[in-house]
Amino acid sequence: MLLVLCGPGFASIASADSFDTPLENKVVDFGPSPYRPAENVRIKLSCSFYPTFMVKEYDEGEKGAEWLAIVPIEKGAAPECTKSHVQGERVIEPNEWSGYFMGVKGNLVFFDAADGWDGGMPFVIYDARTRKKIFEDSYFYAGMWNEKVFEDSVFNNMRVEPAPDGWPILKYLRVVGTECDIHSNKKSCWEPIRKKLGVKTTQKPVCTGYEEIERIHSWASSALAYPVEVSLFPKPTTKTIAGPVKCWPVD
Repeated sequence: MLLVLCGPGFASIASADSFDTPLENKVVDFGPSPYRPAENVRIKLSCSFYPTFMVKEYDEGEKGAEWLAIVPIEKGAAPECTKSHVQGERVIEPNEWSGYFMGVKGNLVFFDAADGWDGGMPFVIYDARTRKKIFEDSYFYAGMWNEKVFEDSVFNNMRVEPAPDGWPILKYLRVVGTECDIHSNKKSCWEPIRKKLGVKTTQKPVCTGYEEIERIHSWASSALAYPVEVSLFPKPTTKTIAGPVKCWPVD
């Protein structure tokens, strides 16, 4: 078993500038993964250390980590980076959330999903102090769309920013599935959906990705990405803000 010490900042699909830099990262290598031998994928335990807690991700090479965990740091004594679970450790199994560690902002721990859904990336936030889930949603990440080229925009990723009261706020394009074909039926679909979601702009979204679907059938319900700002404290509150609106077929 090989122990590798790494510099701060594990990879994440969210904006790296949005998250706190870990005090230290460690990766414990448990050898080759039996699930993806041709790709030389390793079984790894990744540990990210912060002032009052540690985040663990145990990944055997399948889609989504085997488990994730938040470990409190008591009296400044950092726990070992080990598969064993200690007292107070909050273990998150795939039946609760299947995905990967994104990053930390203050006491908030972000995990993304194992895969995207309807063109968005689901994510969840836990409070490291209580180790309870406090928020869950799906956001637009332009990097997921390998075959598409989107315009350069601050909304191509999630941003985690400080609010005047000191608590972080999130800004992103929220992705939701609809039961309407916005692409083909903009007149009848768009206005009811816009009013229901409270989208600021009245301009109809430009829908993409329907070319192949139209060769097969003439109708497909749409996913919609619209700009929101989320305040997490004292309780999560989501409000729509000005920004781009996008549309594409649901998965």
